[in-house]
Amino acid sequence: MTVFTLRDLLLSLVTSALLLFPTTPEAQETSPGPLVAPSGRATTSVVFNGRLLDGATGWFNGSTVSNWSSVMTIDYGQPHVRGRAIFGGLVPYDEVWRLGANWATSLSLDVNMTIGDLDVPRGLYTLFLLPRGNSAELIVNRQTKQWGTDYDPALDLGRTALRRRSLPETAQSLIVTLEPVFPQEAGELPSGTLRITWGNVEFATDWRVIWP
Repeated sequence: MTVFTLRDLLLSLVTSALLLFPTTPEAQETSPGPLVAPSGRATTSVVFNGRLLDGATGWFNGSTVSNWSSVMTIDYGQPHVRGRAIFGGLVPYDEVWRLGANWATSLSLDVNMTIGDLDVPRGLYTLFLLPRGNSAELIVNRQTKQWGTDYDPALDLGRTALRRRSLPETAQSLIVTLEPVFPQEAGELPSGTLRITWGNVEFATDWRVIWP
């Protein structure tokens, strides 16, 4: 009868571990490490000081109380240049683009808004971009929570023209920003600028709260 000692058992366990998890320099060099994903996710928002009440004709001033704040938010996949030509290259002219990466770019409004010359009722929407050589259009679409390339023009709320300008330096990542005019003049409604920047191009338009 073969008798195994504690020393034999420990030696067997160590040998098995070395076979399963080699510690040679060659094995360590081939071990996978972390990699940067081709795209991330980003959000831009503007917060207002209350919420609509009384059938959307009254305003409850919640000041800085978060539960009573209204928000305008754009959530988008954020791709990176990675040495590529963007508009007119990776993003072709005269073709509808998802305005981001992966899942659709969403616009969430707790208040009624004018974006460019388009009136947008409060709600949830998807944004697309139609770039051209010297201009672009922002598309506001009623379909939501879909993959970014799923675009149905029959569900468009509308389109609005964007201003276009060239940038002296390359924006390495897609950046969408909602910039409020601040301080807000007495009697003026909240307003600001929507900017879309990537590569060597910036598109922009104005936004303004509709009230009441």
